[in-house]
Amino acid sequence: MSTDGLLLDDPDTSDQNNNNKKGYLTKYWRFDQAAPKINNPTTLVLPSIPQEFRIPPNRFDDIENYLTEKYHKFVNSTNSKQVEIFIEYNPGLAPIPNKMKEYLPYNAAYVVALRVTPANNCFKREQMKTIDQKVWDHTMMSATNLLGLALLDTSYNILEGYDIVVDLATQLGFQKDGYGTTYFGEPTFMDYRLFTLNDELYLHANADVTVVTKLDLRSKEHSREATEDEFKINVIYGSNNLEMIMLHQFNTIWSGGDRGKNFALFSIPNTTHPDEPDLTFAEIEINPIHQVQQIYLDDIQMIPRKFVKKRIRRNFSVDPIMMRRVKGGGNPPHLVNTSMVDPTHKQFVEDVTGPLIESTMDPMPSFFTVDEHFFPGSRPAFRKAGHGGACCVSLSRDEALAEGDEIQLAHESWGENDYLLVGVAHTSVIWRRWYSDTNIPDSEKAMIPHTHYVSFFYAFEPRPPFNLRAMSGYFCLGFAGEDGTEGGVYNPYSILTINRKLSQHNETFSCPQIHFVSSFIEKVDDSSSTVIGYGLNDCTPRIVEVEKKELARLLFSDPFEMKIESRNEQEMEVDSPPSWLNAWSG
Repeated sequence: MSTDGLLLDDPDTSDQNNNNKKGYLTKYWRFDQAAPKINNPTTLVLPSIPQEFRIPPNRFDDIENYLTEKYHKFVNSTNSKQVEIFIEYNPGLAPIPNKMKEYLPYNAAYVVALRVTPANNCFKREQMKTIDQKVWDHTMMSATNLLGLALLDTSYNILEGYDIVVDLATQLGFQKDGYGTTYFGEPTFMDYRLFTLNDELYLHANADVTVVTKLDLRSKEHSREATEDEFKINVIYGSNNLEMIMLHQFNTIWSGGDRGKNFALFSIPNTTHPDEPDLTFAEIEINPIHQVQQIYLDDIQMIPRKFVKKRIRRNFSVDPIMMRRVKGGGNPPHLVNTSMVDPTHKQFVEDVTGPLIESTMDPMPSFFTVDEHFFPGSRPAFRKAGHGGACCVSLSRDEALAEGDEIQLAHESWGENDYLLVGVAHTSVIWRRWYSDTNIPDSEKAMIPHTHYVSFFYAFEPRPPFNLRAMSGYFCLGFAGEDGTEGGVYNPYSILTINRKLSQHNETFSCPQIHFVSSFIEKVDDSSSTVIGYGLNDCTPRIVEVEKKELARLLFSDPFEMKIESRNEQEMEVDSPPSWLNAWSG
């Protein structure tokens, strides 16, 4: 790592510092300086989004009036189904399955899913505060959440004519009541992701709990009719060159609870039956206890509607999906006897889906960031528990050691494993009750603003109980470069993402307030590198490459690389946290 991190007193060596004025100081890294080195950054623009649905750059400074105009047009229209503003972000990237390649263009390497919606955080809070509440509601709380889908080549360019926008909720009959009239609220499906598992392509979405289906993508010349129980999805924007067929209705990953989202899916070889498909798992929680559940994505156990209704948080229209519980557990579905299960019994979840597999290890982060100093001890800024994020790529010993002598593969951080699985998690600022207290000045609330995100890498064993072996400290991923410095087609909304920067303790960082990692995969033509897809401030999508040796550098750096000798007492002088934080912590 560079030596530009913030240097602060290490309390473990304070006595030594007092005695000989030398000692060591802990290096608390800035989030933006702790980020991995990136290669080949690329921004995306989905051509299938009609130009009239995009906010013109000459209205960026006039967004209050522009949104008001769009809202009134929507209210007075008899044809519109949504406020006519579309913004794409949160790219979910997956390699094209081998079995699918013969039906797609020869240069298709990846497929990407994008969230397409009016809801965004592109603009400054000060601008949005002046907008009439109804206008704000119908834009920022829009029920519209369409799926954008596109084929990419190895350089992450969208193949011409192979991008579409579809409306799954409406076509499948699960859109909430009031769609297209005056309804606002959370959409039926959110945050689409793609996973390639056992040479099949799975689409994953959040709908109160996590739901998943299997896709068949084809070029127009290889078009086929949908069979019984399949759904050929209508294209509402874009050409008909790309055909999307859902191979079955969405199934639900309940995983021991009535709610859940962003469950990463991954697979490992079937060691007991090597000729059988890989075993598939859903990652339910990341830390402090890593929770994983074995699942069979295409097999379901139907559960009674009355049980579902007790569990659904808000959207009763998706009851039929929630009734389709994904089977799980250690036995193949045909060996699971559920005929005598009482769905009201507390053991219902485990009897049908199998117990969660829990890690027994909770490693310390490999380095610390400035939040540890700003908000020490029992007053952390960020939630300890991470959330997806995206997972997984493999990291072998040889790939880790490619970084050189700075990497220390201690037994406790590696175990007996030839490789580990690595994911990316995010965490956000803990919501505190005093955010709504009018007696606390805004200037003090700004010391620890909410809805600010950081990420971290984590590594775990590729076999049950999937023990966590290593975690990095926090980092953030940066903004898109100016026009000409990014691959792909530069997204004109990218300039807006700098309106909201990550901030803590009156310190501003060179990254967005929200960076949301929605995909993390191995590069298709280079096993030494990975690809991260993330959204910036719910405004634009970006794809970057990170070499595996960078993952190792952040996960397994020599602890002494995080220390420097102190030079004088002045370096140890730091500002204390404000007094109000003690009184209003938690």
